[in-house]
Amino acid sequence: MPSFTKKAIIESFLHLASKKPLEKITVRDVVDDCGINRNTFYYHFQDIFAVLEEICLSGTTKMKPELPLGEMLSDLFLVLIDYAARHPKAMAHIAASIGQSGAERYFAKGFDGTVFAVLERETGSADATELRTATVFLRHAFIGLFVDWINATGKIDGEKLAARIARMAQGVCDAIKQEQRTNEMLGYSQI
Repeated sequence: MPSFTKKAIIESFLHLASKKPLEKITVRDVVDDCGINRNTFYYHFQDIFAVLEEICLSGTTKMKPELPLGEMLSDLFLVLIDYAARHPKAMAHIAASIGQSGAERYFAKGFDGTVFAVLERETGSADATELRTATVFLRHAFIGLFVDWINATGKIDGEKLAARIARMAQGVCDAIKQEQRTNEMLGYSQI
């Protein structure tokens, strides 16, 4: 039952976000639209921004860490643009309200740990600082491209962009491995 209610709250939130900007949506709006009381809302979420965070985190749970990094990010991008295509006005209002930095803040929690772990697996003994830098770089690029795709309203081919993301993410892994080989060959320790 709680899972159903949580989903209903999210759907009401998205319904309202398709009609108005995020900053105009109140808890009262959501509970009225959903047909629940405020206590039920607060049982599941602290506030409206917690609903948004749940939406972002549920997107990152679709990541498949068993895949190579490029494939994983390409696959995630396709999942996210499919979701955004099903809720175009809501995603446009959310993107306009929170921008890229806000989107990164909400996605970071679910994105960074998985990407770091996959980078670590694929690059072997890379320095943790190097992996954290690459993770943040990839998050900035990934979320920036996703927000750009939302704002372009159908003018960017999502599948082609997903393929480019895969190539570029693989390039990040290759660059880290190449730097490791070069440092080992020259006898440098990790920087």
